[in-house]
Amino acid sequence: MNYELGGIGVVNPTPRNSDDTVNEEEYRRHISWMADNGIRFLQPCAGMGQYMEITREEYRRLLEISAEEIGDRVFITAYVAHPNPRQAIEMINIAEDVGAHAAFLMQPFFTKPDEEGVYLYFRAVAKETKLPLVLYNCPSRAGINMSVDLMDRITDEAPNFVGLKQTTFDEFPDAVRRLSGKFKVIPGAEDQMLFGFALGSPGVLTFAANVIPDRLVAVQAAWEAGDHEEAKAIWLECLPMFRIIHIEPVPNAVVYMLNRMGWKFGTQRIPAHEPSEEHKQKIDDVLRSLKLIGQ
Repeated sequence: MNYELGGIGVVNPTPRNSDDTVNEEEYRRHISWMADNGIRFLQPCAGMGQYMEITREEYRRLLEISAEEIGDRVFITAYVAHPNPRQAIEMINIAEDVGAHAAFLMQPFFTKPDEEGVYLYFRAVAKETKLPLVLYNCPSRAGINMSVDLMDRITDEAPNFVGLKQTTFDEFPDAVRRLSGKFKVIPGAEDQMLFGFALGSPGVLTFAANVIPDRLVAVQAAWEAGDHEEAKAIWLECLPMFRIIHIEPVPNAVVYMLNRMGWKFGTQRIPAHEPSEEHKQKIDDVLRSLKLIGQ
């Protein structure tokens, strides 16, 4: 499939066996279920999938399984974040080798380079691959923001950038205004999706689609059919889910939800942990309100 940024995307967690190995059977079952429910793209091994806690071998294997299982109907997008451009290129090469359709590339974290350094980083990485790339502006994780001017400059010289995930909500409208003539721009979370659709975004990358993929797909379908009231009604019904996901650092709440719903995601690697008892009760209340678990 030729990659095109759009539709409902999901950053998915990694199910684990009791011995801390990847539960490949459950992984396949979960991503197939999401594909059956209409997601358009998948992002394994990112924040929800514990990018910083997985091994290089697990990174390769999870992308490989994803491509094998659903890569003929869902775009598989690798997550790449490393301050060393050589390491970032290695990760992209792994993704391309196992059949990923694109890679989301975040600005270098920890080192906090200036704009010229960020520009040189992206230019160095982009020229070493033909894989479609999506700029991922995530200052909350990287420690630095990318201005729209900088992103415009980067993409002028690297035509394999085909999209932008813009997580800074206050700068999202300007990014759409300035950059949507060059490529597609999507917001950074499901609580921003209606705003994104109103500005012409073709999709959104979410956490909640791990749990309610059909409802998020229904929001976009209603919006695109011109039934904005229906889209708003479904979105508002799901809003407590969007909020409760962040009651603890990811992936804590989502993994707990999936386990409560009968999936076998097991225990995640430290520093992830079980939610507190107080938070479990609040999460359960949301799951019950959406009829995802029994009373």
